Amino acid sequence: MTRLVPLGLFVLVLAGDTVLGQTQCPNGPPPYELLRQDENYSYLSNPACGNDHWDRLKYVPLGSDTDIFFTLGGEIREWYEGYRNASWGFGPQDRNGYLLQRLSIYSDVHAAPRIRLFVQITSAIEAGRNGGPRPVIDESQLFFEEGFADIALSKEPGDKLVLRLGRQEFEFGDGRLVDVREGPNVRQTFDGASLNWKASSWNIHGFVLKPVLNGTGVLDAPPDHNSTFWGVYAVHPMPQIEGAHIDLYYLGLARKDAAFDIGSADELRHTVGGRLSGRRGGWSYDSEAAFQAGSFGTRNIRAWGTGHDTSYTFRSIRLRPQIGASALVASGNHGNSQSDLGTLNPLFPTGNYFGQGGISLLGPSNLMAIGPRIALQFTKALSLVADDNVFWRTSLQDGIYGLDVILLVSGQGNSERYVGSQPSVGVYWKASRHLSVSAAYAHFSVGSFLMKASPPGRDVNYAAVWTTYKF
Repeated sequence: MTRLVPLGLFVLVLAGDTVLGQTQCPNGPPPYELLRQDENYSYLSNPACGNDHWDRLKYVPLGSDTDIFFTLGGEIREWYEGYRNASWGFGPQDRNGYLLQRLSIYSDVHAAPRIRLFVQITSAIEAGRNGGPRPVIDESQLFFEEGFADIALSKEPGDKLVLRLGRQEFEFGDGRLVDVREGPNVRQTFDGASLNWKASSWNIHGFVLKPVLNGTGVLDAPPDHNSTFWGVYAVHPMPQIEGAHIDLYYLGLARKDAAFDIGSADELRHTVGGRLSGRRGGWSYDSEAAFQAGSFGTRNIRAWGTGHDTSYTFRSIRLRPQIGASALVASGNHGNSQSDLGTLNPLFPTGNYFGQGGISLLGPSNLMAIGPRIALQFTKALSLVADDNVFWRTSLQDGIYGLDVILLVSGQGNSERYVGSQPSVGVYWKASRHLSVSAAYAHFSVGSFLMKASPPGRDVNYAAVWTTYKF
């Protein structure tokens, strides 16, 4: 006897097939990424997924194929900061503070199943600073922050290989060696080629690049022909340790006329290192170590650095207090003019290496630092972080450097080790998915090394407030 399927059940099956054929909607709109090219709005091909007033710009179909579309987005950032005794009183001073403004817009075109075009145009402007904008980091009136083509050489789910050609940004690990330099007004970008391979549980980047050297004018951001940067960076989960990942990398850098406390020469530097990071329960940890070899003129390079950050969050206690500490030791130069160069080069590090907000008085070269930290979560959107970083010179025969490895204060003839301490506090309010408002204050108390510098350094006060709107 023929068995009849009830009409209602038949309709439900058809409806189920239709739903399954559509892209599943995420649980709420995804957060904006630091690298906007990492955002993927293909889920908006399902009209039911749209729940934000900007979604009409995030998925604009270019035909009947749902994989062919373009995305439009951008960012507005207003940052006001001021120093008392900027750079410990060396150089031009400014008692009134100044404004840093960054406007950015991007277009992400998925032109074909294997072709993607991404262009990001940015205007970064400084206003009111005594002495004008600081080189490279404060102002670039209009420039292509990114402009690249992605070519998918393989799109298999477990074996994806993408070639990227053009101007691009990177963020590797915790940003100790390679980052977009988000704190300053002008971010770090590169011209060249990279290859990203996602195979099984590995994510591997290979690249050959020229760092971009921003001028202050319009379309004044050429590649730095005196520098070349290349390497391989791989990330892999550690199944033996719950929630852990390991990063392994080789990074090469060649610079002409590189300057350190001992003098200037052509630099060829090879960096090999690894990082272990993860979360388990209330614990969070991040440890990294790197070793550097190469040549500096006729001398060899032998340098190293290690950084660690550990914290614990009391999730069941009101305000979810988090206590933690960071520690860093990076080598400096030892010996006479004939010995190996021992100063660590941090390559292209984060712009917020020590402390809260945008204060970036010191880079990690030739430093030992320790920084206890506490954080409080008042609401889901409002938090406070306070820390106190203390600094010493690793080598008494080397000076202290900025994040860009520019010598700030020479160590020649100065036998003092203690550089100073820097307590800071930051308040961060995530007003909405689009809008964030933050403020920070820091005080750098100079130690014996800066007191004996010529001229003697003075305590620094820093305050900043900034707001960012992303769409």
